[in-house]
Amino acid sequence: MKCPICSTSTGIEIDMHADGYADNLLECTRCGTMWIESFEEKILLNNKVA
Repeated sequence: MKCPICSTSTGIEIDMHADGYADNLLECTRCGTMWIESFEEKILLNNKVA
């Protein structure tokens, strides 16, 4: 899988929090973008790239 903003395929992680995790909530460690990937669709949650 690739980041929808910077297109890197390395450094993609499942976003984990103290109260649990969502297995389809992903975060790019390069640019900080977070998105949900579900059924071949990507839903962008934030875009930290200026």
